[in-house]
Amino acid sequence: MERIGVMDLRKQLGQRVDAAHFAGEATVVERHGTPRAVLVSYEWWVQHGGEETEPTEPTEAG
Repeated sequence: MERIGVMDLRKQLGQRVDAAHFAGEATVVERHGTPRAVLVSYEWWVQHGGEETEPTEPTEAG
């Protein structure tokens, strides 16, 4: 599992998406050293309970 900062992710997004899709490699996205999200393949997400539906716009937490 790769750990990457938000700024580095911006530069490497295509590579990290390919790593998730083709190699099944998850990426933990950190901001200021704190994990914020995980990038995984769509297949993994669906197999682990994700819904196979149209995505919705994210909401901002106040």
